[in-house]
Amino acid sequence: MTTGIDIATLDRRSERYRRFVDRARDLLGTDRRFQRAHAQWLRSLEASHGRIFEEVSGAAPERELFVESLYFDFTVSGLLERLESTLGVTVTTPDSGGRSVALEPLHERIVASSGLDPVGDSITDSALRAIDVGTLRTLYERIVSRETRLALGEYYTPRGVAELAVDSLQIDDPASATMLDPGCGSGVFLSVCIDRKLAALADRPPAETVETVTSSVFGIDLNPVAVKTSTLAYLIALCPVLDAEAVETVAPPVFHADALGLTGTSAVPAELFAGVDYLLGNPPWITWDRLSERVKTRLRERYVDELGLLPHGGAAARLGHSNDDISIPFVWICLDRYLRAGGAVSVVLKRDLLTGPAGAILRKLQVGDRSLSMSHVHDFAGLAPFGSQVGADAALYTMWADTDPSFPAELTAWTGESVDFSTRAALAETADRTETTVAPLDPDDPTSAWIRADAERGALGPCAHEIRHGTKDDAEAVFSVDRDLLDRIEPDLVYPYIKSRHVVKYGLFGHELRLVPVKKANQDNEAELRERYPETYRYLADRREQLTDRASSWLDDGPFYNVFGVGEYTWSPYKVVWCRLGFNPHFAVVSTVEDPDLGEKLVVPGDHYMFIGADDEQEAHALCALLNSAVYQKSLRDIASAGKSSLSKAVVSELALPRFEDLPHGDRLAELSMQAHDIVPGYTDRSKRAYNQLTIEELQPVQAEIDRLVEESVARGGAVER
Repeated sequence: MTTGIDIATLDRRSERYRRFVDRARDLLGTDRRFQRAHAQWLRSLEASHGRIFEEVSGAAPERELFVESLYFDFTVSGLLERLESTLGVTVTTPDSGGRSVALEPLHERIVASSGLDPVGDSITDSALRAIDVGTLRTLYERIVSRETRLALGEYYTPRGVAELAVDSLQIDDPASATMLDPGCGSGVFLSVCIDRKLAALADRPPAETVETVTSSVFGIDLNPVAVKTSTLAYLIALCPVLDAEAVETVAPPVFHADALGLTGTSAVPAELFAGVDYLLGNPPWITWDRLSERVKTRLRERYVDELGLLPHGGAAARLGHSNDDISIPFVWICLDRYLRAGGAVSVVLKRDLLTGPAGAILRKLQVGDRSLSMSHVHDFAGLAPFGSQVGADAALYTMWADTDPSFPAELTAWTGESVDFSTRAALAETADRTETTVAPLDPDDPTSAWIRADAERGALGPCAHEIRHGTKDDAEAVFSVDRDLLDRIEPDLVYPYIKSRHVVKYGLFGHELRLVPVKKANQDNEAELRERYPETYRYLADRREQLTDRASSWLDDGPFYNVFGVGEYTWSPYKVVWCRLGFNPHFAVVSTVEDPDLGEKLVVPGDHYMFIGADDEQEAHALCALLNSAVYQKSLRDIASAGKSSLSKAVVSELALPRFEDLPHGDRLAELSMQAHDIVPGYTDRSKRAYNQLTIEELQPVQAEIDRLVEESVARGGAVER
């Protein structure tokens, strides 16, 4: 990409940067005007972004961000003034309503005392005209530290993604369409919208074109530096028509305001509230817990009930209780405030919203009394559209308002090693893509995790593990052990025993005790039992008639107390267990439990259970995570019968269950399953009914990461590496 200017002469390693910020730091310590401006800026930032500096390291991070922002604003101001002069136009900006911190007088004071030349003096006209939004984004990232940018939730979007967002709307009449980015940042979405406008208005006079664009492409941002950056980007995008002598003045409608109307007087013009055709952008990725209590209170009072902004239930149904970010509420509120009936939205959000708990608001597809329809999702999971410094997976969501939801929705999965996001053409050339669809795991509940069709197919395949049946003794009255019986028989052959009510996803809900007098089915151990465990043998012999009358032919061979479904696998140190009856696909890893009478002892699965035995703890937990993932649960729903034994060996063995060494993300899946098994026991101190109605908040992000990892791996070649 040709930038037109040498960024190295302007970034934080440059001599210009050093001289500017050194002088700014000096003045912050001595000059009251600087100190007042810094205090005003800090109050404004905390009102909008909350306690962002708590996680930023270094001495006085709020001072350093102010100095960095001041320098970037100084640089952008210089470029803007130089471009005005080059184009021969006057740029007017909207009234901020007294919201803006006056930074220009601070620039002048620093320049006057440091001898710095104006930024644009050494830049040629041709180089200036070659500046684009990518230049401004790169410059910002090379001036403001990564840690601070992440704290601010500023993930500036590359042009290729912005072009994809605009094109996904399939706008019928770009010339007349009205478009708004309510968190415009660097101005990339505005720039792409303007490009589409100019192409549609190519036969119009320049002055008319400028008037049409500036009355139909709007931006809003809370950050005054972002507003100035977007204004410069707006002007750069209009360059092709601003050279005309007929254009003397241009007024980019980029407003320094709070798009949500929560933090003070808004400078948003009344005409925007009449409704725009399209909302676009990359909303702020700031977590609820960082917002000020004042802002959270206003959100609850003004929007929560009205727009249904409650992603959680029960006692957790308070905004700000967790680390959910505000991107979806931001979009929903802007949709409610600015989008006309039948309009559309195309926004960049976290990819985990497809499956994670915070995404329930999105997946509900309801904003107050307005329904939405998801028309397309572009999935960038595993890629880095925001650069290698940002680890969050992203997706582009395109929705139409005031339309009933319908599924499946189209989904494009983008993959590749060295993907170029600079333009849509570059993205298409350097990335592979898979066209598929996405739909809710539960067809009757759109808020359930959304699963890719190709991922669901990828969950089916060869099973590398032997699936076993739990113990079957057909004599509940004989083999079930109550605590009083422990005083009359030897406890060595009594084990913790799980029945259908005892297992929940990632955990046990208690156990019973069971006598298992053989180590494997048909074992001829009667002499040994009589000698080593005489009280146990006497107990069984007294009930010989009950035992020999058992109807199951499986028990015809072996001793009269024979038990079926017992073998070396029963004594595996780790077992992934599930109930085969009905359709309750909850998988858990069991090993030993601490029983008050038996001490620590290995768990034995009962007759209603199937299990996979494992010698390795990690392997068991990785398989458990796989089976509990949304993709595998969806596949089970599709292939399970409506009969009594819905989760039989035949059903589960249709799933792709690879060996641990062949499982993508196996170590991480095992770690996540162990985390889940550590969480669940903290919530089993209640009735099973109460537990089933419980939402375990700390478990949900663990499950969301499991869902993402599994879906990513099976959609890209199946659960087994090929």
